[in-house]
Amino acid sequence: MSTLGNVSGYCNTNSSMSKEKALLVRHQEVFSIITNSNTTFQLSKYNSTLAKFRELWWTQGNIHPSAKWEEASLPCLLISDVDWEKFTERTDFFNVHGSWEWINGNVYVYELPLGPHETCVKGIERLINLKDPEMTVIGLGATRTRAGNMGKEADGSFMPNFKPNVNSNGREGPDSHLPWPNLVIEVASLEREAHLLDAVKNYWLRPGRAHDAIAVKLVRSDTIISRIKVWHFCTDNRTLGELVPVTEFGFETLDDKQILIQPQQFTINIKTECLFHGMPSDFLIPALIPNLLL
Repeated sequence: MSTLGNVSGYCNTNSSMSKEKALLVRHQEVFSIITNSNTTFQLSKYNSTLAKFRELWWTQGNIHPSAKWEEASLPCLLISDVDWEKFTERTDFFNVHGSWEWINGNVYVYELPLGPHETCVKGIERLINLKDPEMTVIGLGATRTRAGNMGKEADGSFMPNFKPNVNSNGREGPDSHLPWPNLVIEVASLEREAHLLDAVKNYWLRPGRAHDAIAVKLVRSDTIISRIKVWHFCTDNRTLGELVPVTEFGFETLDDKQILIQPQQFTINIKTECLFHGMPSDFLIPALIPNLLL
């Protein structure tokens, strides 16, 4: 059985962390994470029993009830000293997609595979597919990506069919030639809003990666979803160099099924030139596809 290594049983209790470079520094019974933005996050220690049960997700694919993941402050360190190949092997073997991220050899849990989270992702994907019956924009699902010392999987992603490969720095690492998706979808349930927005701005929409992103935060009240917050970001939309949302709105719910909005009350309009960004200069955007409206 693998072990958690030198940092087993530690979890983020102060703020989210998704920068591409992090340094773990041991100081008595507390660790600090120092990011490339000089922001420091404090990590507090679990008891060994809780750490053991949480490790089962990595070693056996078992989200054990005694692990109390629903009480964790996410993102939370799952295991350390893991190379990229082992990380990709585990995520594929246990079909863990959109829940773990890999930073400098450490694996963090940042979301749990809960019903409302999966339902929201599938609902957005279904709307996009309905707008594109000819499938000129294909769904990649939770496609795996790697940039430098960080690896993530979006909850959903889309790119034009037959989008050409890139010269370098493809979606699976510095030596990959696979093109990045044009549109990524990220839905946060237990994941913190700050971590969600940081991932969109500082990972997915960095130059040369995705072009647009839809971010959704499901806000819980007790056991139900009481509010939904939505953002649409595009790399073309910046104010004084800062990436700002093209569209931002929120609405209330009565429970986790009924939504208090009318048709067309809230919409997301993604330009077709953004959806087909990266296609050859002689490519003609299909006339049947209007600006994608969600």
